[in-house]
Amino acid sequence: MNRSASVDSGSRVPRVGGDAGVMPNQPVVQDPSMPLMPQQEEVNKRLYAWDTSGLIKSKMNLMIFYESVEKKIGDVFARYGGFISRHAWKVIIIVVVINCALAVGMLRLKKNISAQDVYLPEGTRSREDHATMEATFPDLSNRNYHSIQSLSEGFYARVIVQAKSGDLLTLNALDKVKDLDKLVQNITVTHNGTTFTFKDLCAKAYGACALGGSIFWDADFLSAVGNRKVTYPMFRSSAVGMVNYASLAGGNVKVANGVLTGLEYIHLMYSLKANSGKELAALWVKAFKTRMDGYSSMELDVAYANHLSLNEELDKNISGDIGLFSITITLMLTYACFATMNIRDAVNQRALLGLAGILAAGLAIIASLGLCMAAGLEFVSIVGVMPFLIIGVGIDDMFILLSGLSGAQRETSEGEPTVEDRMKETMRAAGVGVTITSLTNVIAFMSGAWSSFLAVRNFCIYTGVAVVFCYINNITFFTACLAINERRVEANRHFLLMTKTVLSTKEATQRGLSKARILCCAGSRPTNRKEAESLLDKLPSWLIPKIVLKTPFKIGIILLFAGYIGASVYGCVYLKQGLLFSQLVSEKSYYHKYSQLLENKFSRHRVVSIVTIHTYSYSDASTESDLKAVLAKAKSNSYFDPNFEINWLSSYKSSAFYQNSSEVNFISGLKTFLKAAQYSRFENDVVIDSGGTSIKASRVYLMSRNLKDSQEEGTFMLESRVLADAAEFKCFAYSPFFISFEQYILILPQTLQTTGIALAAVFVATCIFMPHPVLIIFVTIAVTMIMAGVVGFLYYLDVALSSITMIHLIMSIGFSIDFTAHICHGFLTSSGQNRDDKIRGAIDKTGAPIFHGAVSSVLGIIVLVAAKSYIFRSFAFVMGLVLFFGITHALLLLPVVLSWIGPMSSEDTNVERLRPRNATDRQMNITHETAVCL
Repeated sequence: MNRSASVDSGSRVPRVGGDAGVMPNQPVVQDPSMPLMPQQEEVNKRLYAWDTSGLIKSKMNLMIFYESVEKKIGDVFARYGGFISRHAWKVIIIVVVINCALAVGMLRLKKNISAQDVYLPEGTRSREDHATMEATFPDLSNRNYHSIQSLSEGFYARVIVQAKSGDLLTLNALDKVKDLDKLVQNITVTHNGTTFTFKDLCAKAYGACALGGSIFWDADFLSAVGNRKVTYPMFRSSAVGMVNYASLAGGNVKVANGVLTGLEYIHLMYSLKANSGKELAALWVKAFKTRMDGYSSMELDVAYANHLSLNEELDKNISGDIGLFSITITLMLTYACFATMNIRDAVNQRALLGLAGILAAGLAIIASLGLCMAAGLEFVSIVGVMPFLIIGVGIDDMFILLSGLSGAQRETSEGEPTVEDRMKETMRAAGVGVTITSLTNVIAFMSGAWSSFLAVRNFCIYTGVAVVFCYINNITFFTACLAINERRVEANRHFLLMTKTVLSTKEATQRGLSKARILCCAGSRPTNRKEAESLLDKLPSWLIPKIVLKTPFKIGIILLFAGYIGASVYGCVYLKQGLLFSQLVSEKSYYHKYSQLLENKFSRHRVVSIVTIHTYSYSDASTESDLKAVLAKAKSNSYFDPNFEINWLSSYKSSAFYQNSSEVNFISGLKTFLKAAQYSRFENDVVIDSGGTSIKASRVYLMSRNLKDSQEEGTFMLESRVLADAAEFKCFAYSPFFISFEQYILILPQTLQTTGIALAAVFVATCIFMPHPVLIIFVTIAVTMIMAGVVGFLYYLDVALSSITMIHLIMSIGFSIDFTAHICHGFLTSSGQNRDDKIRGAIDKTGAPIFHGAVSSVLGIIVLVAAKSYIFRSFAFVMGLVLFFGITHALLLLPVVLSWIGPMSSEDTNVERLRPRNATDRQMNITHETAVCL
């Protein structure tokens, strides 16, 4: 009987035809059109278990669906690759011209360096309340200024004084403080030919400059210091009355029986009137800084700041640190050339392609900056981080395309592939990978484009646009460069001396040329992936399988990641929230020294005003009763100081001017009351209508207890609002600090919302390009684990959750998807007889791009560790976490999980099903490896 073996190369399943007999234990796959004999059906049932469960069928359906989608998308990219191959030079010229034309938009640069505008949330209740307060209560800083009534810090200069001896509560030390005050008040500036002194510009009260801290050289205070009878926290001066100076005393404040016995720090506050104008105020504080820069004393140490310090120092730091980009570019270029360098010969060198990849990313940076600036989008300081990020993204895409090109270097049954064939195959293999990473990055950044934080919003828009251009440049400019390089390789030309045709490697070897000579002067086109890849490309595929495919290592990896999850959860629970402005400037900055002392050495007692803008009859006892009820309930709250209250109504009622016979008489007496010198400080707490017949608005003041951290400050704001909103007396709680406190309560929900939207959108995008539910679940879980790790480990790095770290987390989503999607997509597109084989194939395809992407990104951020700016340093720390966690999840955890429960493709499933299920089947399957065709 004549038998022959036939294997369908498409299905890889042996097919049997004919009408001859069958060996008893021979596996048989019958033509579907022919009925199975009973013994054949029994053999197939036992061997393949086709009819025992619907699970295999459902899995195959999923894989068939995925492969269908993959093929259709791949065909589109293949046709595109052929188009680029035919028109490479035209594409390069068009892309360069368009990118450079868009870069011209940078001439319309508009910067916003206001830290309060950029890093604090917009559209909040505190900002709305602030606008209401400004419209209701006029500014009286030119004649009746009291800091407690200020709606904002305005124009100011501040000095924190410390005695080098450790105690300021001595007559000698306070005399030196008074001399320092005179030094400040003697500062003059000239504007438009007119000389202005501090007295010309200062905010005034009681006919003199209103100075915070002047009580410390008051005659009565100095007398009490000599007699050791300085009361605390209130001191009565015959000149200005009762003064609460507790907020101006800091550090080691020693008090015994209500008497101050020791004082470490004094805070001096110099306020300028609002109508001084920004330009004149800026001139004076600049002269103030110059004077303080040159100040020295044997007795005192000082720290100082002004209303422009934060913005100027922040801008200065960012501008200086952007210079580090040149170092980053140098490191990136060096690595890109080294990583693409081939030690095989002079034809297959790809070093110049590394330069082209960097150039593609660089063009994307300038094009995105130009387009956004031309559209009028403000440039904020944190956008300076974007170029470091985009270079990393661009190199990642570059290595994916190079990996696809390496896989296209093979001979087919039809002979050697042409350049166009290789470009088609390159884009078929790499197009989906590059698109997934770019699309998920864009989606992640666009999720932050609606944030209430200007820093987050503008950074995400700038960076999202840059990622789009980076993607476009890579699939046009860089892909065209690949095509041109392939033409050079096809013509066997030297990688540097483009016009010189060199000897092939085979000819050079036959002539006896040395390896060094071949490397420099000979070469030929690679015929497989190994010949095309560089030495570094081979490292992951050689090392990683040795780790992830051995059982002891698998167990160790799972245990390590279990510990990682535990540490991450702990860090997430105890993570701090909020941004301290002192973190935005260099630690060597004069503002950093001042803000650190203010933050750590002075109390956090915050004044809050209970405000009503409704017309009430204050002569009515019920109105007073309702107001007292609000104040009493607030002072009984644990967040409030029960002993502090500044109330114009109580003071008026206890004065000799009080009249209560009618509302008209009440207001008449009130006007007289407010004109009296000792009560004039209440003038801006009551707003009487133009007719003088009713009170339109009023406010009273309460104070918080000493709040220990930003979380308590946020809670204090919420408690104040709840108390005011629930009162019968229609009012609201207001403090200038609330604008800053908003971030403490908004940052967490906004971060969760933004990252949640980003994850959901990325999930949908992954479904489109990798529509296999098992792998979608794997990718989603892995990304969530990476995000949890990044957030949790911020706690260990002492980095708080803020608008800046929100940006980092949004950015992390894109990078996390990049790594995990690569390995999962590689697993799906790899073939093998078992999961271990597919893991080897996936690492062979994607290991090098993941490795190169991570290493190049590390090189991009490593220089930022030395940056002066917290923005750049925190970016480096968070990116380091993302890259480390991303690469370990992609190259360690996911390969282990996929090697156990990864889905098999339809081809692989057919091969698996040919394997005997048990010992009996193996005995039956005498000739399992060969199908017999009868």
